[in-house]
Amino acid sequence: MKRVLLGIAFWCSTYTASAQYDPSAVNYGLVAVKSFGLENEIAVGARIEYAFNCYTTFMGEYSRTFAINAEDDYEGFNEFALGVNLIMFNWYPTTITAGIGYMGNNSDEFERIENDAFLGFRTGNFNHGAQIKIRALHQISTPVHIFAELNVKSLGRRYDTFLVGFSYDFNAW
Repeated sequence: MKRVLLGIAFWCSTYTASAQYDPSAVNYGLVAVKSFGLENEIAVGARIEYAFNCYTTFMGEYSRTFAINAEDDYEGFNEFALGVNLIMFNWYPTTITAGIGYMGNNSDEFERIENDAFLGFRTGNFNHGAQIKIRALHQISTPVHIFAELNVKSLGRRYDTFLVGFSYDFNAW
């Protein structure tokens, strides 16, 4: 009986994991980011996503971090990321994805906390590391998706982020 239930669960999960985007779709998005590192630190950003197939999405991201009511010595930083997301669960129109990727930023603070980083290094004034992503993606209409995403970064808890945003597929119409 357990084998039958396991087989049905496996079939349902592969059958329902149909798509996060149409194959070869290119989506553009905007994000609002909240950093776990500092209480008043936020960021805004943009991303481009390419759906290689129904299950795999490659993405490139850029964000600019700044602080609200910051002290005079606070200076924001730029962050770039490249990654890939795969479908974990799909309950149409909501999809849960997870992924990994490269991330880099030009934060001066990393130099102070570099020894605490799990995986990270610095070249010149640019920091390099990895990130793990988990995202909930919801399709509002054919071209519009909204999402919430958690990014855990190897440079340290200082750089972990939670973001919300939307993406748009200009070719969907």
